[in-house]
Amino acid sequence: MFPDKTRMVKIANALLLQLAIAPVIFLVVAVLLEMGGASFATDPGFVLQVLFVLILLSLAVVGITVFVQTSKSLMSGRARYDPMGRAFQVMSVGAILSEQHAVLGLILTFLSGSIFCLVGFSLVAWTSLWWVRHRFMQSLGTLPNA
Repeated sequence: MFPDKTRMVKIANALLLQLAIAPVIFLVVAVLLEMGGASFATDPGFVLQVLFVLILLSLAVVGITVFVQTSKSLMSGRARYDPMGRAFQVMSVGAILSEQHAVLGLILTFLSGSIFCLVGFSLVAWTSLWWVRHRFMQSLGTLPNA
């Protein structure tokens, strides 16, 4: 999949940068829509229920991300013949899962009319992305130079 580590690291860093910038774009869009009065602000009781469900969903995503990042058995067969490709795929799955937090915050922001929801969920997304990158860099240290 990848001829060498440096190319894989460049592609991985580009992916992580794109996913780290996305919550900023979400924030800009949400601020512009909220300033224009285009929110879907609904009944506060409904918004609290949605908040509870999205927090539970976010916790489930954190659990899946931790499992994907720490599991030795996940794609263990691939690790034998393509360890660099496996490391990249594990990082990619974790990064995409991390981005889901920002999307959940955007949904809640549109429903509630409050930017603070998106800010909170974006902070979780950035923290998760940082952790995924940290795990990726750790796994690179164990890979042979090709």
